[in-house]
Amino acid sequence: MDFPSLRDLVVEPLEGVAQAARKMATELERFSSETDRERVALTGAWSGADASAAGTSLSGNATSYKGAGAQYSAIDEIITTLVSQLTWAKRALESAIDVAPQIPGSVNGTGTVSVNWAALGSNPSGAAIAAAKARAQQVAGYIMQALQHASQADQQAQAQLARITDVPVPTARPDVSEDVPVPEERPTTGLNEGKPADVTTEKPADGASSGGGSGGRPNGSGSGNDSGTGTGSGSGGGQSPGGGGQGGGEGDGQGDGTTPPPVVQPGEDGKIPPVAGLTEQQMENARTIIEVGKRLGISEQGQEIALATAMQESNLRNLANSTMPDSLNLPNEGTGKDHDSVGLFQQRPSAGWGTVAECMNTEYAAEAFYQGLERVDGWENMELTEAAQSVQRSAFPDAYAKWEDEAEAVLDSYRASR
Repeated sequence: MDFPSLRDLVVEPLEGVAQAARKMATELERFSSETDRERVALTGAWSGADASAAGTSLSGNATSYKGAGAQYSAIDEIITTLVSQLTWAKRALESAIDVAPQIPGSVNGTGTVSVNWAALGSNPSGAAIAAAKARAQQVAGYIMQALQHASQADQQAQAQLARITDVPVPTARPDVSEDVPVPEERPTTGLNEGKPADVTTEKPADGASSGGGSGGRPNGSGSGNDSGTGTGSGSGGGQSPGGGGQGGGEGDGQGDGTTPPPVVQPGEDGKIPPVAGLTEQQMENARTIIEVGKRLGISEQGQEIALATAMQESNLRNLANSTMPDSLNLPNEGTGKDHDSVGLFQQRPSAGWGTVAECMNTEYAAEAFYQGLERVDGWENMELTEAAQSVQRSAFPDAYAKWEDEAEAVLDSYRASR
């Protein structure tokens, strides 16, 4: 899916498809039950060859209605899940566009992120230029993350719909109301296919010094990446337990292109019922963050901060790093490439968070974040984004705020599942 398609996306037509499929599934289930009751009544009051033939015919119709209803129900579930994930992706895209002025810069109609170099003054310092480039990379990363998430959701829905054969509906349907549609063909999502458009940031015309970020080690030193292209997501890593600076490069922050796992149903294997367009694996990572917090005696307020932070940093995915070969040999849910940042919270081994293997262990990473949070004086009295920023030291300190509702929804889902 490209930038304009997601930016201008309207999900109401898809919601209409899901609603129509849901209604048809309900009607067909009713027809099945009624037909089966008629078969039982008939066989109890009538005997002989004709009765047997009629009973067999009714039984076949009941089975046919039930099977067709199950397929319509599956279509409803597929489209409803797609709507949820596309809604999440569009919101993430809108958030990226909204933070672009903080670069300072803007996003054009094709998703290209541009830095407003004039706003930095007539003779900006190298540090100011590097910081602007790093922020531009991050915004570009957020955009690409949203596009990839939407494209993967669409591809998954298309593949699932393709596995559903043409829905069989018996010719003699009793009392089908006229407003219940009977599709002649398998419904499609109607979204653009193809790869997401490239998202790039433009370099200043007169050249600028390289050495992107302001650092990620506890003392705030270090180097970044002066690349003008942003293909990542998250807030850019570069965090340190001691409150180091923000890294300049930007990680991929998105999965490896594989289709997200199917959404788990409420109560299945003790997993959290999915919310906010998240996948089963993302919800499992959320559960780890919550349960580590509970084990450490962290309040739900702290757990919500941790969830929102992981949503911003990695989209709740345990990311390897393409520049860290060791990380690629460990279980992961995609790759980034921001300095040496890895894992759910994009923690940097070089900044003292732990080894690569430790930072990519979801329980260790969550515990490390909570320990960093507890070192922040008065975090309980801070706004969510302020508390998260005190641990992560992001170049976009307000970025965590937009995930507050989603983090709260995940906590609510966790409580309801217990």
